Amino acid sequence: MADMIAAGEAWFETQRRKHLSVFVEYRPVGSLLSRTCQATLVIGRWQSIDSTGQTIRSETRDFFIHSDELSGDPKRRDKITVTENGVARVYEVSIPEGGQSPWQWADRSQKVRRIHTMATTSTPASSSAALLVVCVGASAATAITDAEIKSQLTAQLQSSRALTRNVVAAGQYVYLVVPASFGVPLIDVNGLRVTAWQTSVRAITFDGQAARDYQIYRSLYAVTGSISIGVS
Repeated sequence: MADMIAAGEAWFETQRRKHLSVFVEYRPVGSLLSRTCQATLVIGRWQSIDSTGQTIRSETRDFFIHSDELSGDPKRRDKITVTENGVARVYEVSIPEGGQSPWQWADRSQKVRRIHTMATTSTPASSSAALLVVCVGASAATAITDAEIKSQLTAQLQSSRALTRNVVAAGQYVYLVVPASFGVPLIDVNGLRVTAWQTSVRAITFDGQAARDYQIYRSLYAVTGSISIGVS
């Protein structure tokens, strides 16, 4: 016999995402990268009794997020950013008064988490370029793969291609991976402009970001030592 409750949960989840959700940016504590998720926002009201017998009431902003969009358990001090009425608001995952966990399951099937947060900052939503991943580093790979880019190079979120980095190589190629939308970079190595690079372009998907075209620059020869890379 069909599980009518499970079927009802699945239908409601489809409707929740379609009609009751907004896109938010979820950034785990200690991480530079955020993940885009669909979330439903609600108000949570809590109360507890302190040591003097007084009732303490508090209010949280709670986010319902499906586990297929956020696989790991939320942790205190994770950040969630949502734009409301043109204002980017940042919420921090926290444990409410009288609570024991920063999140709880919201459904019988344990697929949707209800994540408790408190507001931290509010700023006007930026109309400037989005923060995108830029990678710099060294690798022995002559034709670096997406997995090697993510594991061997240093990634940072930037709104432009401009950067200065020190790369330590040991018989390795120097790599720069930059979004194609940032334009053609000018690359200085140890203060000297270098125009001879092996280049390619392909779509790459980084955690929390949509697939987009990236320009991949590789030095023509493997090098050893500390190299200063400047990009403008």
